[in-house]
Amino acid sequence: MKEDFEYKLEQIKNVWNQFIWEYDFCKKEIKFDFEARTNYFGDIFGYFLDTNVIILQYSNSESNSIRFSNQISLLQSIYVQQDFIEELLRLFKLRINKGDLKKDPNYTINRNIRNELVGHPIRRENGNGELISSCLFGYNGGDSKITYLKYHRENNFKFESMEFLISEIISRHKEFLNYYFDKILNKLKRILSKFIKKIDTLESLIENKSFNEILNISEVFFESIFESDYIYDKDSLLIIYSKKNDHLRYQNFIDRFYRDLKTGLKEIKEYVKELFEPQSPRSKTEAEKTIFKIEFVEASELSPEKIELPITYHYELGKLAI
Repeated sequence: MKEDFEYKLEQIKNVWNQFIWEYDFCKKEIKFDFEARTNYFGDIFGYFLDTNVIILQYSNSESNSIRFSNQISLLQSIYVQQDFIEELLRLFKLRINKGDLKKDPNYTINRNIRNELVGHPIRRENGNGELISSCLFGYNGGDSKITYLKYHRENNFKFESMEFLISEIISRHKEFLNYYFDKILNKLKRILSKFIKKIDTLESLIENKSFNEILNISEVFFESIFESDYIYDKDSLLIIYSKKNDHLRYQNFIDRFYRDLKTGLKEIKEYVKELFEPQSPRSKTEAEKTIFKIEFVEASELSPEKIELPITYHYELGKLAI
């Protein structure tokens, strides 16, 4: 079973792929600028998947150098994901900036640890170059802690021993991700709620509006119908519609378009409902159940009568090979 934040990220990705990227109505509800048109969201999602592995599968080591490397990777991955959250909040127009994030201890505590150890282990004033602080990784934290030595100007450069439980660092970050993914998902729910209202309107007009009007409305709110078939472009449809009384095949084609439109509208409404369903709980024991039993026997023990060919949709082709 996925972590909650992983499942939420998957939901956000699905909304992006199936709605934001496909429908102009949804694009207008976020900051879909030139940068967004490059689909760099896909890069962010890919980086999330890669860094999730580092965070969720953090491993300990008896080797100081490997432990040092693992701790840097953990802190840097958290830092990168924090930046991605800031970018997603901008992209989805949540009106939450870095200043707001700094008020969140789940953001600030972890970011400060990373900055002191990885970003600026030695800090100096920009102007006069005076030393502000220096930090050095410690190896006395064992497998469960990140420790370091800190010398800071505010403490007259007296020795300070800093230590943080790795489990708490990861737990804080999960809370951070869940909190802001929830905010993004709530925004996406509002967008799709407005979108579905437009779909309901289009659905109610199918029987009452002219064919040309239906195409115009679909062009604004349900443009994916024109991509579902290579001949479903507006101009071609209008030409075929104008000939629907000339031959039955034209009328049949228009009837098919109406069926596809109605089916598409129905399916997209059902998909939106499914999209925001909570993750189905699945026990470990259920996931590990044996689905089938395999027994190995010697070929000599089988008689030709006992050898049965499976009947599948390849059965007819299978008979040709016998």
